[in-house]
Amino acid sequence: MSNQHDQLFCLLQSLKEELTAYTTNNEMIQTLIKEELSDINVALSKWNTGQFGTCEESGESIPSNWLVTIPTLKSSDEWYELRNYVKVSIPFN
Repeated sequence: MSNQHDQLFCLLQSLKEELTAYTTNNEMIQTLIKEELSDINVALSKWNTGQFGTCEESGESIPSNWLVTIPTLKSSDEWYELRNYVKVSIPFN
C-alpha cells in the first residue's frame, strides 16, 4: 500500500505540474482546469496531514483501487455518484 500511495502522490504532483503549465483561451477549459487543480491541491494537502484516502464524510478509508482510478476522491459518496452517472468504465471493486 505504501508504494501505491507513493505512486499516487507522484501522479498528483505530475497532474498539478501538467495542468499548471497548460494554457488556453477557452474559458470553459480554464474553469475545468481551475477546479481540477483545486481538487489536486486538496488531495496534496490531505497527504501532508495524513488524511489522504480518508472519506470526508465517514472518516473511513477510501478503498485504494478507487484512489488509483480517481486520486482526488473526497468521499465514498463521490465515488458512487461518479459510478452511477459517468459514462466511462470504472472498476466496481
